[in-house]
Amino acid sequence: MTHNIHAKAVGQRGLLQKIGNLIPGFSGYQKREEWREVDQIQRDWCHERLRAAKEKVKRSLNDVIAGGDLDGITPYEKLMSRLDAVANKIKNADRGWSGMFDTIKVEEDQLQKVYEFDLSLAEGASEVEAKINSLNGADKATALGLVRECVNLVDSLEDYFQRREDIMRKG
Repeated sequence: MTHNIHAKAVGQRGLLQKIGNLIPGFSGYQKREEWREVDQIQRDWCHERLRAAKEKVKRSLNDVIAGGDLDGITPYEKLMSRLDAVANKIKNADRGWSGMFDTIKVEEDQLQKVYEFDLSLAEGASEVEAKINSLNGADKATALGLVRECVNLVDSLEDYFQRREDIMRKG
C-alpha cells in the first residue's frame, strides 16, 4: 500500500517540482516530503477505519439495548472507548520525516522502519474492522466473545503503534 501511494504522489508532481529536481539536494528533500505525506495519508486511513469500526460497534450496542439486554453493555463501551483512543493516537502522531529545523530529527533508515510499521498498522486496522463486521447478526454469547477479542486486538494495535513511536524518538 505504501509504495502505491508514493508512486501516485510522485506521478502528480507539478512543473515547479520537476524543475526543483535539477537543483542539487532538492530531490532528496522532495522525496522525504513525499514520504511524509504518504505517512499522513496512511495514518488517516487507519484512523478512518477504526472510527468506522466504532460506529458499527455503536450500532450493535444499540441493537443489544433495544433487545432489552443491559448486562452486556460494558464490553461494548470499553471497545468503543479503546477504538476512539487508539484511532486518535494514530491520527495525531508525529509525521514520518523531520524537516531541516525540526527539534527531533528522523533519519532515512528510521523512515523505512516507520513505514513498515504503518503498513502493519493498516493491516491491523483492517483486521479489527473485519472482526467487528462479524458482530452483525451474531448471537449474544458469540457477540460478547467477539467484542472481547476486538478489545484485545485494539490493545495489541496500540502496543504495536507505541513501538513505532519509539522508533521515531530513538531510532
